[in-house]
Amino acid sequence: MANRPKKNRSARDKKLARQKSLSQSRKREYPLYHLQPPFEHYQQWFSVPKEAANMIEHPMPRGPGLDDHAKDLLDTLVKLGPRYKGMVPMAAILLDQQIATGSFAFAVTGQPGQVREISLEVMAATVSDPEALARWREEAPEAGLPEKASLMTDDAAAWYIHKLHFEGLIVMDDDGIMNFLMQDPWSGHWVLNGHDTT
Repeated sequence: MANRPKKNRSARDKKLARQKSLSQSRKREYPLYHLQPPFEHYQQWFSVPKEAANMIEHPMPRGPGLDDHAKDLLDTLVKLGPRYKGMVPMAAILLDQQIATGSFAFAVTGQPGQVREISLEVMAATVSDPEALARWREEAPEAGLPEKASLMTDDAAAWYIHKLHFEGLIVMDDDGIMNFLMQDPWSGHWVLNGHDTT
């Protein structure tokens, strides 16, 4: 029996493969945005253009058309825009407001309803101390903590928390509490800190 030539993939199959590949790459580029966590603070997203980063050094002044609340929101969006690659959820703004106080609310893993305040100062000190980091990595393996201790400032700790959020490893529930995801975030099944939320 003669060997039959392999059929070329149809143009439609090629197009579908390209679309799937593009979709996967967009998900990797903007993980939190594409996850769309099913919580209140992910219902509103702000698109921040790259050019807004210029306003970090030259912020807009308060004026008649820009009250204090609007100015604060604008400044926060300008700051968070690059960290979230231009797609900032309301949850990130609320998280940043908590961080500005020096600590943020975090659900206790495996204990639904239990919350602890995590101080940026303590977090930075813990990540800077090899023994403390090793203990913390043991207690919270899901935290994605660095392998090696390194000197961390409060600002670096804040950036790290936003990075975990952007990656979709932690999300804010409807009570404004940050939670570790305890399963593959792409499964569509939302398990926070060991309890099912779906």
